[in-house]
Amino acid sequence: MQSGLLLIGLLTSGCHSLHPAPASMDGIPAENPAGCPAGDQIGEITSGGIVREYRIHIPASSTGTGPRALVLGFHGNAGTAGMFEAYSGLSILADREGFIAVYPQGMGDIPTWEINAVALNLDVQFIRDLIAVLEVRCLVDPSRIYATGHSRGGGMANRLACDLFDRIAAIGPVSGTYPPEGGCNPEKPVAVVAFHGVSDPVVPYDGIGNQGGPPAAYFAIGIPIPQWASAWAVRNGCGSVPASIPHENSLTGQAWSGCRAGADVILYAIPGGGHGWPGGPNSAPGDFNTAQMIWDFFDAHPRNAGK
Repeated sequence: MQSGLLLIGLLTSGCHSLHPAPASMDGIPAENPAGCPAGDQIGEITSGGIVREYRIHIPASSTGTGPRALVLGFHGNAGTAGMFEAYSGLSILADREGFIAVYPQGMGDIPTWEINAVALNLDVQFIRDLIAVLEVRCLVDPSRIYATGHSRGGGMANRLACDLFDRIAAIGPVSGTYPPEGGCNPEKPVAVVAFHGVSDPVVPYDGIGNQGGPPAAYFAIGIPIPQWASAWAVRNGCGSVPASIPHENSLTGQAWSGCRAGADVILYAIPGGGHGWPGGPNSAPGDFNTAQMIWDFFDAHPRNAGK
């Protein structure tokens, strides 16, 4: 825990908080700035019998404005929630755009995420429980819940689209680590925007091997990134032929449209790009800002009532 941060104790036995949000006369939770104050906090919930931690950033501009969008941001393998918050620039963007930014913390001595399809995925359950708590405590708009992440955190965002398709409206993975395509059969479409360096030495863009000896966490990698994106286009019922994204701000890529419920799929390729988070908050004029582009996509892709 870092000093200066407010510790919020939350329990998810039945998804109740220690300090429940007050309810209006019709039973709908009312605005509760005291329970979800502007600024940075650290929270804990118990999920699957395990105490799990997360960071949350509430922008002052969102207080008192009704239901707000929620963006979940996942750190990479061996990273931390605080590290990802710092280099992604999501909290800076949240202050400008008015959404809530939440950074779950992975488990283990080397913090990581379970990105494979398993019968009992504690990380997926953690996020389902966390969303349920924040919907009440912070008045989250259920139609505007999104997930992004870097590296294995991008793989976690992908896992949520597969397993929490009933909660997640869109995902925005960056340099994502994706398991083999089996085990991802969402019943509803989830919009996807992704960024990947063409020269990524850790998670190869073309899916070839693991040359250079990346960490054991990446040994299962083998799917070409365009193939991964195309698979999402198929799941979302998009047109089979993607449009080419013209070279702009050092980006190229492909975009699939005509998808069910407007759940578009866009893959941005970064020529010469590596594995790091590109286009950070201090990007030079004319460069792209990854977080801003992800948010702009999210903002344009709420969950449609028919999804």
